[in-house]
Amino acid sequence: MIDHPPLGPLRAALAKLAAAGIPHALGASGLCAALGLVERVNDWDVTCEADLGTLESVFADEPGESFGNSGCHADQKRNLRGGEIELIARFAFFVPGGVVRIPTIVTREWNGVPVGSPEAWAVAYALMGTLDDEAQRARRSARAEALFGWLGAHGAGPGAVRALLAEPLPADVAARLAALPPARGA
Repeated sequence: MIDHPPLGPLRAALAKLAAAGIPHALGASGLCAALGLVERVNDWDVTCEADLGTLESVFADEPGESFGNSGCHADQKRNLRGGEIELIARFAFFVPGGVVRIPTIVTREWNGVPVGSPEAWAVAYALMGTLDDEAQRARRSARAEALFGWLGAHGAGPGAVRALLAEPLPADVAARLAALPPARGA
């Protein structure tokens, strides 16, 4: 049994994104829960292929808080329901070689919610595990390991791998991603 915040508000937020034509997908611990890698989701992280201003307009009727980029995070965020739902506007990270964009790629559905790419989140967690706030690094690195392990067992989507390898990834992350076996039937 997975412990998580209520799904109703998440589904309502995702319905607004869909109605606005904004590509979106559940990520972070929600994605890990969908893959059976964690038993607890503290909040819902949703990547969105839209800028912060667009997200603020779509959710203008709901109280929320917006955040600009900070630390290694090159993206912006809109939090809803006191942070229970975090909308990530154009998921990206500052790295020594520039900015790495993490694409929103829907790979499956879980509890009626579109779920993002384990390849994308393995890379994101690997970057956060070395570049993020030091207090968060161990947990983020553990998530990267879990996702890379899952991908090693189940295979990676070639399209997601190609898209991520086109970014200025650190050499160690790129090598790890490139070494993943392809998903069956891919």
